[in-house]
Amino acid sequence: MKNTFKLFFMSTLLLMLLVACGTNQNADEDSSNRGDNEANQPDEKNPKDDESSENNKIRLMEQNIKFEKNGETEEETAFLKESDNQDFSMYVLPNFVLTGEEPNKDVLHLEEQSNIFMRIELIPDDADMKMLEENTKIQLQSVNEEVTSPSLPNDSFFEDAIMMEASADGDTVTSFLIKNEQANVKLTIFTDESEHDYKEAFIQMAKTIENK
Repeated sequence: MKNTFKLFFMSTLLLMLLVACGTNQNADEDSSNRGDNEANQPDEKNPKDDESSENNKIRLMEQNIKFEKNGETEEETAFLKESDNQDFSMYVLPNFVLTGEEPNKDVLHLEEQSNIFMRIELIPDDADMKMLEENTKIQLQSVNEEVTSPSLPNDSFFEDAIMMEASADGDTVTSFLIKNEQANVKLTIFTDESEHDYKEAFIQMAKTIENK
């Protein structure tokens, strides 16, 4: 990438997840009698069992993915990969590599051109999305002061997402801020205008990201 992207790399955002939980338990004077009654009651299904089962659903090991490259439609078999760095899985096309970059950040890059890549950062549930949007725009302005808001991809995964983009010297950085039932994630895609146009391939793979 050009020197402008080095400035982008230096721009960082610290997201903190604060979790507080508490439980209250009251003593029951008639606990022995209740215990006898409960022993005679049939076992009831715990609603959390369904939730746990849903969260741990099994994904197929492979999935065909269609994408546009250089104006032509291609279809290849992508294979399920689990991040060793964050709690998500996704389908990865051949010739791409998913690897941990640093804590809370993964990179999906073209095997032979590591400068063509997508950075994946899971967003905490309690993240300040307005602040995240402002910081993302500042990062993109390190590439080009003019930051645009292109039309979102026509897919439910990107519904209500925030998309911003900046270009310089033939290189483009595209950022997505996504919060939905499938995943809360920030995506940053780095592509160029060479004969190898992989932006659509990254977008199609991104649609398969799911929290574990």
